[in-house]
Amino acid sequence: MNDNGGMREIDLPQLRSERLERLQAAMRKRGIAACLLTQPMNVRYATGTAIMTVYGLGYFFRCALVFAEGKPILFEHNNSKHLTELIVDDVRPMLWDWEFSGDDAMPWAHEWALEIQDALRERGAAGERVALDRLTTPGFLALQNLGIELIDSGPVMLEARMIKTPEEVHAFRVNGPVIEEMLANMEAAVTPGVRENELLATLTDTLLRRGGEFQITRGVEVGSNTNPWRTEAADMAAKDGDLVWVDTDANGIEGYFFCVSRTFLCGDSKPNAQQKDAYRAAYDYVTGVAAFMQPGTSFWEFAEKVPPFPEKYQAQRYEVLGHSVGLEDEGPSFPYTDEEAPTVDYVLEENMVMVIEGYFGEVGARDGVKLGDQFLITKDGPELLVNYPYEQRLLS
Repeated sequence: MNDNGGMREIDLPQLRSERLERLQAAMRKRGIAACLLTQPMNVRYATGTAIMTVYGLGYFFRCALVFAEGKPILFEHNNSKHLTELIVDDVRPMLWDWEFSGDDAMPWAHEWALEIQDALRERGAAGERVALDRLTTPGFLALQNLGIELIDSGPVMLEARMIKTPEEVHAFRVNGPVIEEMLANMEAAVTPGVRENELLATLTDTLLRRGGEFQITRGVEVGSNTNPWRTEAADMAAKDGDLVWVDTDANGIEGYFFCVSRTFLCGDSKPNAQQKDAYRAAYDYVTGVAAFMQPGTSFWEFAEKVPPFPEKYQAQRYEVLGHSVGLEDEGPSFPYTDEEAPTVDYVLEENMVMVIEGYFGEVGARDGVKLGDQFLITKDGPELLVNYPYEQRLLS
């Protein structure tokens, strides 16, 4: 891509075929004959299609039936079939649009469930358990009424998605410069008088102009809004000497997700001691922890190796030490060792993409700092995917 130093375009057919192969391999390993997927990011992972993604987070209007062998079936919104038929070989009309099914959704849900049952029979999966991610109550009951046994698709989707395919790795690298430009444009806009919503608009404008898609939060905070940690921009105006932090929470080109955080100093005033202490603690922790992300290290072993979280910031720390990302914020996550050990101790593997982020705000203080970086795990260790500088005025 010309905008990324000559980097080649993402090979979309390759990206889609690699992901489907990974999912089907995970299904076969676990003895799952079919997955019924309605969550937009799962549908996208399996079929390569994304239609009205934000709308789909609230309404059930499309789904995918994926089999351990062969091509998936996409049940599509009628107004979108002309697009997804270019990508998926087997696209069928969705017989039920939950939003417009009236007060009694059960008759619609029953017709839809019959459609799913017929497809299972057609592909030789009748009588098999079906792995499901999420569904409205009428849809769930309609499938159960037909005797379809449902299990959780979470484990198989996690297994498929947590190791990125070669083309997914390339997609993350393509997106890195987009996120860097978002941060640069926002930092340039951090001046006295600018409001949180204006800074959010700067981020979103850059993201969309560069081919990205949307942000899942409104994570821009200024001044006294920086402590405690929040994720919703409002109308607070920045003043000279304020801290301003951002969490990009951005779905970029082809939907790949970036969760990179930075904190800036507004105006020409020198930072005060409390601001510098919090920033230094955050910087030392986030950059220091990253070095321990070596392939072959278990998540619990990693958590035990890293420096202890500074005690005075413990009460308001971020929920986890770090987490995986793909088409969204996803698992698995790094735990803190002062909490209960996880049921499954995952192992860092090559081509995982992990975020290390931390919030550092002392209870009762005016200011808080949020920093975070995103890494690809390689055979040689972590590779930084967004190389955006830290605020030197807060480190001096």
